[in-house]
Amino acid sequence: MPIPDEDGELENITPFYDVFRNSRTGRVIRRNYLRGDGSLLLADIEDPKLGRRFILHSPAGEPMVEWRRPRDFYNAWITATVTTSPAVVIVDDKKVSEFIHEISDRDFALILFLHGSHLSHPWNGNHGQPLRARTDTMRNFDRFDIVGVQTQQQAEAIRAMGFSGENIRLLTGELPQGSVVSDPPMERDMGNAVMVANLIDLKRIEHPIRAVAKLRDRGIAVSLTVLGEGPARPKLEALIDELDLNDRVQLPGYVINVHEQLTSASFSTLTSTSEGLPLSLLEAMGAGCVPIVYDITYGPRDLIDQGVNGFITPWSDIDALADQIERFVSLESGEVEPMRRAAVKSVDRYLPEAGYRRWQKALGELRLTNLPDSADTKSAQSIEAKKLTCTPIAGGTRIELEIDGIHQSIAETLELVAAGRKLSTFFINELSEISFRRFGHRTVLAFDVDDESFSESADETFDVFLRRSQDLWTSKRRISTPKRFRATSAAAREWYSTKHGNLSVRARK
Repeated sequence: MPIPDEDGELENITPFYDVFRNSRTGRVIRRNYLRGDGSLLLADIEDPKLGRRFILHSPAGEPMVEWRRPRDFYNAWITATVTTSPAVVIVDDKKVSEFIHEISDRDFALILFLHGSHLSHPWNGNHGQPLRARTDTMRNFDRFDIVGVQTQQQAEAIRAMGFSGENIRLLTGELPQGSVVSDPPMERDMGNAVMVANLIDLKRIEHPIRAVAKLRDRGIAVSLTVLGEGPARPKLEALIDELDLNDRVQLPGYVINVHEQLTSASFSTLTSTSEGLPLSLLEAMGAGCVPIVYDITYGPRDLIDQGVNGFITPWSDIDALADQIERFVSLESGEVEPMRRAAVKSVDRYLPEAGYRRWQKALGELRLTNLPDSADTKSAQSIEAKKLTCTPIAGGTRIELEIDGIHQSIAETLELVAAGRKLSTFFINELSEISFRRFGHRTVLAFDVDDESFSESADETFDVFLRRSQDLWTSKRRISTPKRFRATSAAAREWYSTKHGNLSVRARK
């Protein structure tokens, strides 16, 4: 296809980067990336007829290769760059993880490291929508050779989506050396609380502030110091004024003596909507500061043994938080000292040497995944089910399919995928049973679908597919229902044939 001429208003951004803007709208219509000698390396063009085009040029200025999506260009660059063998690519960036899994013919191992939650609302359970920035990553989760998570709780949440979890490894964050106090101070003001957190909405700092107000009204002396800075400062200061807590709550901003503040405080708190593995919680426990925190996804359940080294209170329940603080500050020193020592001991496994050993073990066990030869098959035909039954079973539905002409080696890798039509929610079911009928050369596949998988999508319609394990998400294929198939109800769901003759499941009317 002919390449559009350079047009519009030229803007020299750097010696290696020019942009062209539409003279009428100001919109960028072309980006030129230049070599050191000024020759054109790559043109990123908004073609009015074809859309986005990425065109690589030779030093002589001749077009060499073209890609239509940014991800295809980046994946080509990664493949051309990582040529040494053996090689490992570790991805912890959300944007890169959304497309790097599409490289099927790679010779390097691919590790994904998850810093935070993969779900939009993890506090609701394990069966909701993925984060928008993690949707393609989670859909292709099993294409990564290793996925590092920081908590067992998150690993369980991922398995709840239907993945086997064979590629999941516990590869936690690390405490800075010196964060753990071998002999933490025991004499502390019991009502002195500290919270290490950026002043942002995610941390919900207003919750412990309100808890302090409730305790004051009960006659309980508790003070709170929040170490951090952020855009929520004005409204937090307004709340402190409103509740008349200026003598009890301090917002000193960023400080250089965090460790000293933690070793002098009696307890710490954390009330975020969600976390990965909160470093601030680890640092507080390492300083002998007893944690009193919400049941946040994820982190506290992996770290805290209730009443032994800290306390977990119900998520978002300010009254319960205040109640637990009141019980804690009433304890005798002989009851608290073992808790401080246990808190310190609990975080030993997050020191750098322990983290190094975990990574060493994971890399030593690393094996390159044998990915299927994948192609983007959005237009691929449905797989025709010669026979299809949907049978209610305890806690779910058994889907049994009879299929013609499928090789045993492929049949044994098939998974049932249910994908939300409006929501990005999806789940996967591995084979429960497989059998082969000599007559007619048919394969019978059985999948058991758990009702719990629909628990956060009560009114959603799910389309049903078959997918080879570790295949690209876009390679999954619809299931064409037999002509005699009739809608079947199981619990609160109805399995039915769409107007196009494909299997879907919706809420019963």
